Amino acid sequence: MEIFKPGIRYEFLKISKPLFTLSALLVLGSWVAVGTIGLNFGIDFDGGSEAVLEFKEGIEVSELKTAMLEAGLEAPEVVKFGIGEADVGKYFLRTRTVNLLTDVERKALKTSVVTALGQPLIWDDSSEMGNVIRVKYAESQEHEKIKAAAVAQSSFSADELRVESAAAGSDTDFRIYLPGVKPKVERILKTKYADKFRQISKFEAVGAAVGRQMRNQGVLSVIYALLGILLYVSFRFDLRYSPGAVLALIHDVSITIGLYCVLGYEFNLPIIAALLAIVGYSLNDTIVVYDRIRESLKLGLGKNMTDSINISVSDCLSRTVLTSVTTFIAVFCIWWFGGGIIQNFAFAMLVGVLIGTYSSIYIASPAVLFMDETIKERAEEAKAKALAAGGGA
Repeated sequence: MEIFKPGIRYEFLKISKPLFTLSALLVLGSWVAVGTIGLNFGIDFDGGSEAVLEFKEGIEVSELKTAMLEAGLEAPEVVKFGIGEADVGKYFLRTRTVNLLTDVERKALKTSVVTALGQPLIWDDSSEMGNVIRVKYAESQEHEKIKAAAVAQSSFSADELRVESAAAGSDTDFRIYLPGVKPKVERILKTKYADKFRQISKFEAVGAAVGRQMRNQGVLSVIYALLGILLYVSFRFDLRYSPGAVLALIHDVSITIGLYCVLGYEFNLPIIAALLAIVGYSLNDTIVVYDRIRESLKLGLGKNMTDSINISVSDCLSRTVLTSVTTFIAVFCIWWFGGGIIQNFAFAMLVGVLIGTYSSIYIASPAVLFMDETIKERAEEAKAKALAAGGGA
């Protein structure tokens, strides 16, 4: 299917310099925004909890969110889970909270244990998730006695606590497991919605340290992808093409990240996946253009390199537009009809489709022209130096 008539030539590179300058400013602005405003990291990267709440009937989302705020959850997000009749009464909860234990509860628990069993050698309540306390004694102790001591003067019940040996067979080193976010939320929902609440069918929590590790791995995955693409394009084409391809990808990723920063949208693991998808989409479009440029050069089309690039981009314009439009429509439907959780991913893809199509024409292609001129200039300089050296001899 041809949208544009074959043989029509457009002078794309005529406006490439101002557009290239604009793109450079947008990329620079994106990284300035990241450095000053900062990204709004989701719980994947900053730590937090996720849960699926099930009720016997529908509950007002605003009412449920208020209940979670009253429970002490930080910035809770509540959305309906699923779209079918079987999913009525299901809600997805996200919060940055991984620990609901207060300092008063921690102090009361320690006082209770010390009063009953004496001062331990080690009392460590600095676990990342906040619900595990390590206690070590010089003499042997019993699990039940430690549990009874923990319950005696604290606000916890025997059902909420669990005591285990820190190592197999140890009778001096123990871990006290306290109720985390899930049991506390469960208790509150059972109290507030006694005849409506069913269960928490899914619960996951991510600590801050794990979040930082996932963040670093996500950044590295994008960097490794760009390096791999640089090597791939270098082998498939030559030095004139590979810098432009990588430059276009850095351009696409940078502007997408900058938009998330300026708009304050949540940045999490699905967005890393979207960035990698953008890299793949943009590279595919760039490779198509590069193949056509190489073919045009072999056939001798065009008076010069600029003319060859304009001919090549014009020839594959119908394919580029069709691919971009159909992809954009599909992703737009996901963004428009999808829930709040998937909308961030779809938004990144929407931006990526537009930016990727633009960069393959106005970033990657002009870069080929620049590299071609640079290589020719250096070759001429080297030739001139060689002649000068020969003449001097």
